[in-house]
Formats: sequence, structure tokens, C-alpha cells
Amino acid sequence: MARKRPDVMKTLAEARPPELDPEQLAGSARARDDLTAILAGSPEAPAAARYAQPLRSPRPFTWRWALPVAATAVVAGVVVGTLPRGASDSQGFPATAGPGSDGGRHTPANGRLALLNVAAQLDRTAGEGAYWQLTTRSGWIGVADASGADYAVASSSAQQQSFGVRPGTQSLMVTGLDATTEPRTERDKARWRAAGSPKELTLADSGPGGKLGLRMETGAEKQPTVDRIDHGGRIAALGARNVTYGDLRKLPADTAKLRDQLVRMYEEDSGSETAGRTEWLWRQAANLISLPVEPGVRAAAYRVIADLPGIRSLGEVTDPLGRKGAGFALPATDRPGYGSVRSELIVNPATGALLSDQEMLTKPSAKAAEAGLAAGTPVNYTATVTAEWTDRQLKTPN
Repeated sequence: MARKRPDVMKTLAEARPPELDPEQLAGSARARDDLTAILAGSPEAPAAARYAQPLRSPRPFTWRWALPVAATAVVAGVVVGTLPRGASDSQGFPATAGPGSDGGRHTPANGRLALLNVAAQLDRTAGEGAYWQLTTRSGWIGVADASGADYAVASSSAQQQSFGVRPGTQSLMVTGLDATTEPRTERDKARWRAAGSPKELTLADSGPGGKLGLRMETGAEKQPTVDRIDHGGRIAALGARNVTYGDLRKLPADTAKLRDQLVRMYEEDSGSETAGRTEWLWRQAANLISLPVEPGVRAAAYRVIADLPGIRSLGEVTDPLGRKGAGFALPATDRPGYGSVRSELIVNPATGALLSDQEMLTKPSAKAAEAGLAAGTPVNYTATVTAEWTDRQLKTPN
């Protein structure tokens, strides 16, 4: 009796992932976005040519118990996750900068699809050294609680992080590099002087934790601080956990498994300062992108973000350091002292490098508006300058 030949088309159809099922795509908004993405990737406008100037780039993280209070003052507006990212060679993940001639048209309007495209660009070449090092620049705007007219102050500084991943290496954080805190505009400077030019400030509506104090200072007055950020082999924070390099290397590159693991961590972190599971997952997945994890885990972290409810594309935008990238955002939420604020990520769509993690003011509160803050103002950000593997420990300030 002749053996029945397998139905090849049936076998292929059964093996097809659900997201590629034609019945789920035909005529849908997602199908139209797919077409947009295909047309955007035409040979006439290759992605690499749109972002032509290579630049290193990283991102920040939350250290639950090792980060001193003094190191958090400058980025007080950043809730839970901090960020770094980028790299300059095959051992890291390159970030690029420079204006694209028509970059906005190459970002599909659907945020999920656009982020999936970003994840696909990540270099899967795994490099490694003795240290994973990040350099970031953070900025933050606050409103001074003055007896007269309110005014805004702006703080900025650079940070360096060095994660030692081999036995005998140390992990270090240097904060307060080139740090300044000063009135944001000439109008704010005039109001500050009218208030007596105080050096010690109290910020308005600092949240349920009480008032936040701030000191006006310049880079010459502020001395950088060097701290160890490792203890018992644990080098970084992930949710409520302090984890080892081995823990980071065990994270799954499978999107569903990574999401499930992060959801379990969210349930452990019920006392988190970040309200709501969606924003918590956003923060932790963005944090992962900057840590010494496998390239596949970075891609999975982008896919976790892509699947969050309400995620949308902002098209081509400019980060706080002047670099062009694709922007993505969550729906806006209320922030004490500011009004309505939305969380944003800016990435290089050609390489998958994260350029900036920031919070953008969308509707100022009465107090913020009185201090001159308008919609479209980034009230805090952490932008990646470099992220790379190296065999040398970073040089610390004398």
C-alpha cells in the first residue's frame, strides 16, 4: 500500500505563528502598518544611510540598596528605573546619531509594529569583557516652593557605571560629573534673585514622600562621588531583586518567558514607587536593555514593551542630546508637582540602540505653568552616551 505523502502546505500552515495568520491580518490596521513598514524599507532609503554618524550610547538602572541618597537627588524625578545604553564596536550595540533626511516617514504609526522592527535591528553578536560600562547624562526640572512667584530649576550631570562581571572585579558608580543646578531660564533667574538667591531650595509638591530639598550649585562646587555597587556578587537591580551577572545571563530571550518572569517580579515588588503594572514593566524592560545581558534578551525586552497596552509611536523625534531617533510613549499619567506626564523612549531604529528614557510634560499643573513649564517640556531624562564591553576598569576622579 502506497504511503500517503504529507501535505506540505498544511504542515507549514500549522507551524505558522498566530501573529502571521492571514485571517488575523487581512484588512486590519496591523496589515496596513505592515505594508507601511515594507514600503519604508525600500532600497531607495536604506536605514543605515538615514542615521549616518556613529555615536556610542547607553542607559541607567535602579540600585535598590547600594545607591546613596546623594546620588539620587539629581534624578529625583525619575521613578524606579534609571537608564543607559549604546556601544561602539561589535562587543556592544552601536548607537548612531545625526538627522535623517526623512526619518519620520520610516516609522510606522503603530507603536507595537515599530518597536518590533527596532528589536529586529539589534546586533545578535555577543561580545564580552571584564566590565560592562555605561556613561549617561541625566537632566531634571523641578519647581521651587517659593513664598513669592514660583520658578523652575534645572539639574544636570553625567554618570558612569562599571559592572565587573569576572571574579575579582569591582562594580563602580561615579555620579555628579559636571553637575549643575541653576534657574532654568532668565525669567526663573530673576524670580530666584527676587526670593533672595537662596542656595537651599524646597521643591513644590514633591509627592507622598514629603518635600524634597535641593542645593543650587555649579560643576566647580560639586565633587563627583564614587561608590561600590556590588555586594556578594550582586551587581545590579532588577525589580525588587539585586542580581548577579549569572542571574542576568540566565534571563530568557523568549518574549513570553521574559514577560512572565517580569510579571512575577512585579508581584514581588508590590511596594514599588511606580504606580501600575504597565509602567513598571516598561521601566524594568527598558532597564534590561542597558544591562550586561545577551543580545537576544535586549530584543525580547523591546518586544515586551511593544506588547504593553497603549504603546504608540511618536515618529522621528530629537533626544535631549540633539540626536534623531524613533520615539515611543505610554499614555500620560499624573505626576505630583508637574501635571500630566508621559513616559517616552527614543531609540535608533537602524541599530536598536536606546538613546534616551524620559518623561515629557503633556499638560502642566497650575503651579508648573506658573513656573513657565509648558507641554512638550522633558521634565527628566537619562540619555545614553556610551555602553560597551571593555577589559579596563573606568578611571575614577581624584
